[in-house]
Amino acid sequence: MSFFVDELNVYLQSVARSPEGKAVLSSYVTHEGSVVTLNQNKLCVTLINLEQETATRNAPAGKSAAGTSARLNPAIKLNLYVLCAANFTDYLEGLKFISYTLAFFQDRNVFTPQNSPRLDAGFDKLIVELERTGYDEWSKVWGMLGGKYLPGVIYKLRMVPVQNERPGAALPVISTIGQAGSNA
Repeated sequence: MSFFVDELNVYLQSVARSPEGKAVLSSYVTHEGSVVTLNQNKLCVTLINLEQETATRNAPAGKSAAGTSARLNPAIKLNLYVLCAANFTDYLEGLKFISYTLAFFQDRNVFTPQNSPRLDAGFDKLIVELERTGYDEWSKVWGMLGGKYLPGVIYKLRMVPVQNERPGAALPVISTIGQAGSNA
């Protein structure tokens, strides 16, 4: 999530000619339902849901990288649903930042270690997809968040890996190969 916001801020600073980042990783409503005043005139980036990526669920178990053979369950891949909401007092300014956000991720929707050196080494790639959101879903999102509607867009960040690096049970090492019952 921090990478997502950092990349967005680099772009926003260049197109909006603003010395400060306008995107913040934060909710704009506290858990009591009051507005977070520090996020005024910002593009608030908030995690609203996550799910397991089912296309990679049946990956084989790997081996420990520490030089010993041990069972290491494959990383699970998650999809993060992220809301980018324009929390601006000037409505047109907020729409401008939503437009900038759409333009950036339309142009750059796949991040890899090759095209984004700041991407965590655990990622093969991070795919950013615009989510289609209808009126009913928007109503549910804002009701769930406890806030009033703000112009926004929802993205799905695909293929976010989660891996526990601690290996499981040690695997036996095959040291010799022989045939049972052979008198050679």
